[in-house]
Amino acid sequence: MKKLTLLLLASSVVFVSNITKANNVNIEIIQCAEIKDNKKRLQCFDNYVAKSLTAKEQNNTKHSNPIKTPVADTQTESELVSSFGQAHRYSEKEREFDELTATIKTVSKTLRKEWKIELENGQIWLQKGGDKRAKFSEGDSIIIVRGIMNSFQLKKVGTKRRIRVNRIQ
Repeated sequence: MKKLTLLLLASSVVFVSNITKANNVNIEIIQCAEIKDNKKRLQCFDNYVAKSLTAKEQNNTKHSNPIKTPVADTQTESELVSSFGQAHRYSEKEREFDELTATIKTVSKTLRKEWKIELENGQIWLQKGGDKRAKFSEGDSIIIVRGIMNSFQLKKVGTKRRIRVNRIQ
């Protein structure tokens, strides 16, 4: 009986604290919504969002972000090639660079029978799916095309067989 009472008391405290916090948020939003002037109302909402974001940013500063920040749009062709396929935020120039043509330096199959392809520019790509009958050999010219959601497809020049790949180095 005592445990049940304690459990009800603890849950009611949590419930009341959540309602209080929700009421504070609703009051600020309602105050912004009641403003008649469009510019002032928009500014009120912008201030509210900015205040919310700064609170989140202060909480997130404890965790470092492994994703690189966008690079300036003054990248050379060699910089674009070296960053092609790596996980990071893309600059506008990198978004336009969505296809890479290269030559295979070494090629091998892993224990899971997936292709591991090293290019002459030093990049190493590992197969993640796709056509099981695709064949590659050293010296082949290949094309790697950027897909949706940071995915990449690799194919040998002159063929239609494609495999999905991830850059591992």
